[in-house]
Amino acid sequence: MAGTRVLAVASRILRDYGRVLGQIEPGCAALPRSFLPHPRGAIQEATLRVLATLSPADEGLRDALIRGFVFLAQFVDDDEAEKVAEGQAQMDALALEAGAQPQSPQAHDALRIVNQIKVEMEQALMQACQAAKIPLSRAPSLLK
Repeated sequence: MAGTRVLAVASRILRDYGRVLGQIEPGCAALPRSFLPHPRGAIQEATLRVLATLSPADEGLRDALIRGFVFLAQFVDDDEAEKVAEGQAQMDALALEAGAQPQSPQAHDALRIVNQIKVEMEQALMQACQAAKIPLSRAPSLLK
C-alpha cells in the first residue's frame, strides 16, 4: 500500500514537471529554479523511483523520463539563470562582430555556469541509466 502511494505521489510530481517542460522554449541554457513546481530533489527522486519500476516495454516513457531528468540540471538558482541570460546576450552581440571573444565578467560567469550545467547533465544521464537498468552505451540515443 505504501509503495502504491509513493508511486502516486511520484507520478503527480512528474506530471507537474512535465507541464513545466511543455512551456519551456527550446534553446535555453539555464532556467530559474523557481520555475519548477516542486523542489529539484523531489523531482529527481520521483524520476529515479519511477525509472526503477518500469518494464522493458515502457521504452518511450523511460526515455522521456531520462531526458527530463537530464534536463533538470538546466534549472539553476535564479541569480545564476540571470547571469547566463546576461552573458548570453553579450556573447550574441559579440558573435555579430566576426571572431570577437567574450572578455566581460558577465560572459565568463555565463560560461562557467553553462559548463557546470553540462557536467551535471552528464552525471544525471549516468545516474538515470543506472536507475533504468540500461547500458550507458545506449545513452547518446536517449537524448535525441
